[in-house]
Amino acid sequence: MKLAFLAGYRGQNFAGSQYQPDKRTVEGEFVAGGIELGLFADAKEAHFRTAGRTDKGVSARKQLFSITTDKPELAVEALNFHLPDDIWCIGAAEVDDEFYPRYAARERSYRYYFPYPADVSRMQDAASRLVGTHNFSGFAKMEAGRDPVRTVTRAEVFEGADGCPVFEVAAKSFLWNMVRGMAGALQTVGLGLAEPEIIDDLLTSQKDRVHPAPAEGLIFWDVVCDLSFTPMRQKREVKRSLAREAVCARADMHTAEALLEDEPDAFWKKKVIRGYSTLIKKT
Repeated sequence: MKLAFLAGYRGQNFAGSQYQPDKRTVEGEFVAGGIELGLFADAKEAHFRTAGRTDKGVSARKQLFSITTDKPELAVEALNFHLPDDIWCIGAAEVDDEFYPRYAARERSYRYYFPYPADVSRMQDAASRLVGTHNFSGFAKMEAGRDPVRTVTRAEVFEGADGCPVFEVAAKSFLWNMVRGMAGALQTVGLGLAEPEIIDDLLTSQKDRVHPAPAEGLIFWDVVCDLSFTPMRQKREVKRSLAREAVCARADMHTAEALLEDEPDAFWKKKVIRGYSTLIKKT
């Protein structure tokens, strides 16, 4: 039987979502937990699939996974207790054998949390220009033969609870590094290093590529699909942290915040001005 899971994870201790030999990944830990529980014998038997891969350092609030097991009741009841504390399943649903998370997702959304103040109104002006069907190769790391055209259904920047900008964007699918590329462009606008019109230029020119924002601020926020999930029990440690929305909803920014507090000049020069004053990375 195939099961779909709505799951979250904190990405700072993972080399990414997809399996990589000799590296800690979300897939690797998820499959290891299932093997320990007796849901399947090995990774091949698990048939682990995801709605979208995430890179090293990227977290997820509501990601969609699927596995195959002949013990679905055991999986729903106990899988969370065999996963590390930085991965948790929110709910599960039985699906047919043809189900594939990548194609089942009707919309994916991401949030990017910036760790420093910036001009939110200018960033919102720039973000609104991303909505629609465009060639996004100027914001992404393109793979050979990949169609660069995507349709962004929503893009907005608002002020978070800590006073720093938050960028939220939604689409049916995204290119590799596309959201981080958009975030990189938006923060140059927010810091006054570029005008909002830079977005229009990047959407119409395929000669240059934006330098992507750091992965640690990015969260796979939500996935829209036609499934009804059965809630799953949580470990006490995870349940406590899930109750704190600020913890489970955003990436780990403690290092950045400490740098801002203790060495603000060093942080801005090394992590912001130097990194993003060169807005366009020549391809």
